[in-house]
Amino acid sequence: MSKEVTSGTSVKRVKASVIYRLLLIGLSIPMLIFSLICGVMGIFGYDMVSWNNETVHGVLALPLALLSGLFISVLFTVFLGTIVCFGLWMYSRFRPLQVKVLD
Repeated sequence: MSKEVTSGTSVKRVKASVIYRLLLIGLSIPMLIFSLICGVMGIFGYDMVSWNNETVHGVLALPLALLSGLFISVLFTVFLGTIVCFGLWMYSRFRPLQVKVLD
């Protein structure tokens, strides 16, 4: 049984680019996996991919699904990242953030 080594640090401010990068990575990987599955199902005729309220089937469904997944990931990252940055900025006005780092 291994013991995890942790070290804690107190930070007053976190750069917005770190928050946006973490959100983009965290949202993009599952969204692109889901988009890939939807695109493959669209190739085989399932109604999983739509564009302008029209269902897309065949080989075009895969790149369209991946493009849609990437677009949604970026859109959610911008929206949620802005909210998280604002929330952390408000929180940092009252007390510093405590961050634990696992090695």
